[in-house]
Amino acid sequence: MTGRLYCMPDQAGPRPFQKSTRNTRLTLAEFTQEKIPVRELAEGMYVSSLDRPWVGTPFPLQGFYIRNEDDIRRLHQYCEFVTVDTLKSRVPIKGRLAVPVRRYLPAAQGRTVISGRKSSAPACSLDKGRLVRDPKVYRRTRPLKQELDQASKLHGDISKAVDEVMDKLAAGRPTTLRSTRKIAGRMVDSIARNPDAFVWIARIRDKDEYTYSHCVRSSVWAITFGRHLGLKKNSLENLALGVLLSDIGKTEIPESLLIRDDILSESEYEMLKKHVEYGVGILSNCKGINDEVISVVMTCHEKYNGTGYPRGLKGDQIPLLGRIAGIVDFYDAVTCPRKAEAALSPSEAMIRLHHIRGDEFQEELVDEFIQAIGIYPTGSLVELSSGEVGVITEQNEARRLRPRVLLILDRHKQPLKKQQEIDLMQTLEDRNGERLNITSCLPEGSYGIDLSAYRRNFIERFLGLGNPLFHH
Repeated sequence: MTGRLYCMPDQAGPRPFQKSTRNTRLTLAEFTQEKIPVRELAEGMYVSSLDRPWVGTPFPLQGFYIRNEDDIRRLHQYCEFVTVDTLKSRVPIKGRLAVPVRRYLPAAQGRTVISGRKSSAPACSLDKGRLVRDPKVYRRTRPLKQELDQASKLHGDISKAVDEVMDKLAAGRPTTLRSTRKIAGRMVDSIARNPDAFVWIARIRDKDEYTYSHCVRSSVWAITFGRHLGLKKNSLENLALGVLLSDIGKTEIPESLLIRDDILSESEYEMLKKHVEYGVGILSNCKGINDEVISVVMTCHEKYNGTGYPRGLKGDQIPLLGRIAGIVDFYDAVTCPRKAEAALSPSEAMIRLHHIRGDEFQEELVDEFIQAIGIYPTGSLVELSSGEVGVITEQNEARRLRPRVLLILDRHKQPLKKQQEIDLMQTLEDRNGERLNITSCLPEGSYGIDLSAYRRNFIERFLGLGNPLFHH
């Protein structure tokens, strides 16, 4: 019985999600519309609708790009709010966040002003609850190829450390978490340098689907999200370790309950929920585990509306790291469920999160998570407006809707003889001169594509077959 068995999302029912039967493209088009105040418009944004009828205004009713400050001043005469199409816009929309956070950046790069106090922490400022971001804060300090090599070596250490902890606890033997804490710190350092590397590795799905378990994948999403928010390194490490160990209490739950695929009875579900209590008890007796890590384990299943467990906390009663952990737990559970055929595509998962924001999860944090991970995360299978199909290879952090894409099928859905990687920030039009965009995020297995094999091949191309990532 291996430890990875316990790093699973709750196999309880009824589940809080179902695979969407709506047309993904239509839903995605709706999803890319964002209402913002006119004063926050910028040159290059595409205005798709007004807060009043188009009739009686001088603006084209099919929508238009903001060309200069004069356009914004004219809009101010007619509207207070407009809807911006984030897919068509040429510049990103600044994110919203209702909690004061600091960005993760070397201290020498900037200073923070929060509530009028100066600090040596990285730069971040708040304007009426909105997070004002400086894109320089998020620059990557290491290219993908170089970081992928480091991350792939770390991958084996993480899996081994989590396995050892789980196995020792399942056998009733004493364990120390010092090495796990160090590994969490190394994960933070890697993702801070370049998030795409670990995201690539996290999305490889082997025949043994627990080779990269739910808790490890979730920690990757958590660190990536925390990096985006600007959490300090110590908080990122506590978040990473808390998420890594969030299911540690399942070592006290009967194995027969953990491997169930069907819906659990009320009594079985209540028994399963006790893993939180067990986990907190285990960690409280471990040296080197601080209160913030234990808090993540204790609150990662709470819901913003108070319907979570174990204590039914609501809103700001849930600490920030617990709210973050809850979002990444949900995202990984729906995109990498135990049954692969039940998985939602990344864009479907983001749409589902968008629909329940303000209910189960804090609205502002969901908005930020969508910006951090993107509706087309690295490693996703996508279809372009040209009809071609490809895999996202790397993000453009300034514009996540225009990443780098490795084309693998032509517009007739036939394999390309020579695969081509394009940067949608640079390649704006297709061969016919039409605007080139991503139109949909495809489920794994679409058009007979073995996406896991393509992900492996991409990494092999960078690192070679002798890399430890491919040792079994």
